[in-house]
Amino acid sequence: MKYNFSFTGFTPDAGYAPFPASVPGNIQRDFLDANPGFLSDINFGQEHRKMRALEPYTWIYTTELAFERRPGEKLWFVTEGIDYIWDLALDGEVFYSHEGMFTRVELCLDDILGDKVIPGAKFDIIIHPHPMLHDEPKDRTQAAQCCKPPVSYEWDWHPRVIPSGIWDETYLETRDPGHIDFAEARYTLSEDLKNASVTFDVRCASAAAVTLYDPAGDKIAELPVENGKASVTVENVKLWWCRGLGEQNLYRWEAASSTDSASGTIGFRRTKLIMNKGAWNEPDGFPKSRSYPPAQIELNGVPVFAKGSNYVNQEIFPGIVTPEQYEETIRLATQANMNIFRCWGGSGIQKKAFYDLCDKYGMMLWVEFPLSCNNYYDSDHYLAILEQEGTAIIEKLRCHPSVVLWCGGNELFNNWSLMTDQHLALRLLNKLTYDLTPEIPYIMTSPLAGMKHGGYTFIDRTTGLDQFALFTRSKGTTYTEFGIPGITSAEEIRSMIPEDELFPPKPGGSWEDHHAFKAWGDDAWLCIGTLEKFGDISTLEAMVETSQWLQGVGYKAIFEEARRQKPYCSMAINWCWCEPWKCAVNNSLIGYRNIKKSGWYTVRDSLRDVVGTVRMTKFAWARGEEFFCEPWLLNDTLNPVSAQLSVSVTIEGKEYTLGTCALDAKSNENAQGTKFSFIIPVNIPDKTRMTVICRYTVDGTTDENRYEMLILD
Repeated sequence: MKYNFSFTGFTPDAGYAPFPASVPGNIQRDFLDANPGFLSDINFGQEHRKMRALEPYTWIYTTELAFERRPGEKLWFVTEGIDYIWDLALDGEVFYSHEGMFTRVELCLDDILGDKVIPGAKFDIIIHPHPMLHDEPKDRTQAAQCCKPPVSYEWDWHPRVIPSGIWDETYLETRDPGHIDFAEARYTLSEDLKNASVTFDVRCASAAAVTLYDPAGDKIAELPVENGKASVTVENVKLWWCRGLGEQNLYRWEAASSTDSASGTIGFRRTKLIMNKGAWNEPDGFPKSRSYPPAQIELNGVPVFAKGSNYVNQEIFPGIVTPEQYEETIRLATQANMNIFRCWGGSGIQKKAFYDLCDKYGMMLWVEFPLSCNNYYDSDHYLAILEQEGTAIIEKLRCHPSVVLWCGGNELFNNWSLMTDQHLALRLLNKLTYDLTPEIPYIMTSPLAGMKHGGYTFIDRTTGLDQFALFTRSKGTTYTEFGIPGITSAEEIRSMIPEDELFPPKPGGSWEDHHAFKAWGDDAWLCIGTLEKFGDISTLEAMVETSQWLQGVGYKAIFEEARRQKPYCSMAINWCWCEPWKCAVNNSLIGYRNIKKSGWYTVRDSLRDVVGTVRMTKFAWARGEEFFCEPWLLNDTLNPVSAQLSVSVTIEGKEYTLGTCALDAKSNENAQGTKFSFIIPVNIPDKTRMTVICRYTVDGTTDENRYEMLILD
């Protein structure tokens, strides 16, 4: 029997009254709810800065034990995650201490405390202050010797608000000898992917059995558990596929004893990381170095073009994220024709519902361990906690078919992190993933040689090129981060920026705190000079429209060009998908609480599994200039596709036809057409938008792909 906690929270470090504490949740969020005078709204203005006063505090969850215990039962404390350094105390005496937030902890209170465990006994969970490697600078480097996600120490899209507390399921449980302590299903697929040998590991002190059901819900096996194991061969398995390539077939199993049960799912699939086509030849020329490492995901023998986004935490306070929030954001990604999330290491690991839903919707997951942009140097203490947390993460996630790739962490081989593949932390994670999941590939970090991160603005800072020009000149095995900033809606801006700061945006104050200025250089993420050059910024609404237009057309340029570079290129994963609070400007495609930006729609169109596209070498064209473009048919399906394509340009309501062509794309391949061109009229106003339309007809159905380009002197 499970017993949920009813806690009161308080801090002994300040004169605040005790308050109700939610489970799961975060203690600082509960404090804000109970003390509305502390700040008005964490998403408004500069109110979030007040949270810094709470950083050195100790927090205590307190309650009286409430449970009923029948003869033969023992009382257990169970938690899926408490953040980050914490103690358990009974009647004021600490009996257990822990560091880490991803490891499941199960403690038999009767075995530890004996007859002290009685209803009404005072039970406390003590949360110590956040880990800080040093006092200054107050930035992400303070998290460089812990497994706490560094994002909360401040990032260019996340305020410095550091949560802690009971962020995942935590409860008391009475257990008898029939309790199932552990149950897991592992399998091996035959070489031809037709049959699977399944082994169930079931730990129970009494007799137990396992029942297996196929994706339709029909029983296909009922097995006794002997010496903790049960095995079966499943013939003619229905494979699990990512969105766009097939069905998300999930077999369900249930382990049961006379008094308890446990259940789970199996998605039969084989995932590999193989060499990109042509990558053995890179880098080109002598003197030679090693070839670029593999970056092509192969799923069930099929090379998959991974098109998706970098998933980051959806809330500042991870404990309050609900399954409904997870489902909405995953559904929006699949509706945008994505098939992968790169689960960025700086945000840590999510609750179980997230991974279950990705299994259901066919979203492949590239999962990073909680390392990002820091030098996680080799101290004994850090390595011990990393081994504990890394093991827990792998064991929690390894049975999800959506998890197709492990990664040590984000941007660790760059000059701001200064790590190499000789750091013990990355060698340790390599060992753990091999020992515990040899069937799931692992890479040390992203990017590796051949892989690309950036750029992050519409006009590249180094070259001055727009993204059409930049990416048609680029060549990468993957583009696993690239971003174009877009302002959120005017309504959202008004909900976060005080009226006296609202317009025009200026550095300093609330616009800067919400990442419009100095988030990544003085002008990012707003990039007001770019907006002024290409569009209208005379009002807030006009500025939002200009910004979101450029974000959409910029993302369209990169996603489509990356797809055109298939098969050498195997991934296009933008930075980023979502955001954890109200950002005035961010590279995200959906704003806080799943508000779609207009770029979501253009990306959705660009990522259609079969789509006609137009390659253009720049964004802005001049009056009287010869405009030229090249039609392509992109095909990510397993079927050959034939299409009729036509390309036209509309300027000030007049449509000019450039040409038509027939293209045949083989299974999972693209087809390239010949170039079209025309002379742009001279008698049109400056900053006139030019709509390029690619119409394509497949199997009698016509669709179109639109680009809002610019005529600019």
